[in-house]
Amino acid sequence: MNKSYCSSVFIFVLGIALSLNAVGAEVGQALPSCAASFAGKEALDFSAYRGKVVLVDFWATWCGPCLKSMPFFDRLFSQSQQRGLQIVAINVDEDTEQARQFIEQHPVSYPIAFDAEGACPSAFQVKAMPSSYLVDKTGKIRYVHLGFREEDQTVLSEKIAGLLAE
Repeated sequence: MNKSYCSSVFIFVLGIALSLNAVGAEVGQALPSCAASFAGKEALDFSAYRGKVVLVDFWATWCGPCLKSMPFFDRLFSQSQQRGLQIVAINVDEDTEQARQFIEQHPVSYPIAFDAEGACPSAFQVKAMPSSYLVDKTGKIRYVHLGFREEDQTVLSEKIAGLLAE
């Protein structure tokens, strides 16, 4: 192979790798607003959570890591809600009914909003599933986490504890 071809392939692969790590709504920015609704058709309004630490989690029923994160987030919410943690999960499945049925079979204690139109992932410029945005009490994004593995639980718990202590 010639050197020029190898260089081109390397640059292409590097570009893909960097884009996979890119996030839309960035640390330090205000939490974007978006159109989603809860099961009772109540509109999602992030301003209602001012003064709380908020974890916004984007998930879908087809996303394995998303489903693995839900029991962890449920425990975290149960343990930290009284200290000011609010978790809002935004489901992005096109088939909202399928997502609702999933939640009925696997209930969680934190609220789930539904966005079949994709307004919220667009506003946040979500690049991967799941994507979690940790927001401080003033409404600024302080941490963005892409994906979910068991070992991520410690980092997420520590970040949340730090913001709750502020």
